[in-house]
Amino acid sequence: MNVSEINAVVSEIYVAAPPEVVFAYFVDPEKMRRWFGSWAQLEPRPGGPFAADINAQARARGAYVEIVPNSRVVFTFGWDDDPNVPPGSTTVEVTLAGEGGGTQVRLVHRGLQTPEAREQHRQGWELYVGRLAVAATGADPGSDPNANPPRGGA
Repeated sequence: MNVSEINAVVSEIYVAAPPEVVFAYFVDPEKMRRWFGSWAQLEPRPGGPFAADINAQARARGAYVEIVPNSRVVFTFGWDDDPNVPPGSTTVEVTLAGEGGGTQVRLVHRGLQTPEAREQHRQGWELYVGRLAVAATGADPGSDPNANPPRGGA
């Protein structure tokens, strides 16, 4: 692990779609909703808002930091009403590399300060990059298991 990946979660997956197709799933709100969340407001420019709701309790908020079409997206990230990972407190870096007609996706989520936060986000990104790999091929990733969390307890 390199120094920049301390307090980070790394998730990698191969997607059977070219980088320009995969890239759109990080900057187009309609495409993002297919794999990550039920609602999204995205303005893919430095300083533009990154907002995606998984459900009524899990609302990711941040801002785009860097956009390199078809190869890199960086945005700040955090959760409304979460003092451990508040909005904009962490950084997600996504790199896309064309490989064999598809795309190698590498997502690094930095700034997760506790082992619990890292494990929670590792599990979350594992789920969501898997959903991305399906959605970016034009297939249906199915319903999001986190879209409607159970009510009445943790």
